[in-house]
Amino acid sequence: MEKLGLKSKEGFRRNYLRPATDMNLIRMTIPDKPNSKNQRYVKV
Repeated sequence: MEKLGLKSKEGFRRNYLRPATDMNLIRMTIPDKPNSKNQRYVKV
């Protein structure tokens, strides 16, 4: 978010994270807990 200059977490999730996960470009490290503070994303 910081690198893209975005402020809204929800907008970031909706516009960037969700499409990237749907296209299998990235995956969650903790898929059972998507809102975990320890959630990270890795490139597939």
